[in-house]
Amino acid sequence: MQVTRAPARLGWRWVTEGFTLLRRHPLALLGITVLFLFSVMLPSVLPVIGQFAPLILMPALSVGYMQAVRTSAAGRMPSPWTLYDGLRAQKWRGARPLLALGAINCLLTVLALACSSVADGGTLFRIATGTISGDDPALGERDLAFAAVIFLLMYTPVQMAMWYAPVFVAWHRLHPVKALFYSLVGVWRNRSAFSVYLLGWIAVAIGLSVALQLAKPLLPGSLLPLLLSPLSLVMLAALYCSFWPSYRDVVEDGPEGGPPPIAPPASAL
Repeated sequence: MQVTRAPARLGWRWVTEGFTLLRRHPLALLGITVLFLFSVMLPSVLPVIGQFAPLILMPALSVGYMQAVRTSAAGRMPSPWTLYDGLRAQKWRGARPLLALGAINCLLTVLALACSSVADGGTLFRIATGTISGDDPALGERDLAFAAVIFLLMYTPVQMAMWYAPVFVAWHRLHPVKALFYSLVGVWRNRSAFSVYLLGWIAVAIGLSVALQLAKPLLPGSLLPLLLSPLSLVMLAALYCSFWPSYRDVVEDGPEGGPPPIAPPASAL
């Protein structure tokens, strides 16, 4: 495995390719996106550990989503059960390192939130864990914005380390800590492309928001709220689909590891 340096212009191509990949099998990928969100959020109803379960499960499920997008890109209909390929690999033995990676992700996220509590007394932490009421006066304080800046500065390296780490663990058999390090280095080496990628998605979100505001006077009052949910789902699915080209164009697979073969789907949405 080798991480190459991609030109900055590829960042925008990753954004547009997310929508291109989604158009190949839109119903299947949108269905898998819904299943992904349901699988991540369902354990959150559990007491105590439920608040942290999404962070722990995210790496394992993201591997399955990447495999589903690879399957679609190869011209085959992805099965919804592809989402769980990361957990089912090696007769479920592959789940252990991915869940360990999720535990590290959870720990680092909580640490970043805890550090932000120095600025706002824990308001941002309570927002993240859903333990604050909507009328809490702390929501209007300036310290909350300062805490958000602290969290962003601390959490950005965590996200960089987590970007490729799940597939490095699942597809290249790297130890979770080693996978985090290689992912951090890989994203940093390609910071120009990822900066364009981030700005591209911000531009798409702003453009969609402006378009909706311009269309608002032309639409019946009850129609716009009905459009928001499916549009948000499409945007989220395209974002997830764009993760695959960011791997494909940066990571060169060696003979010792790489994505698993694409098998014909067992079923289709």
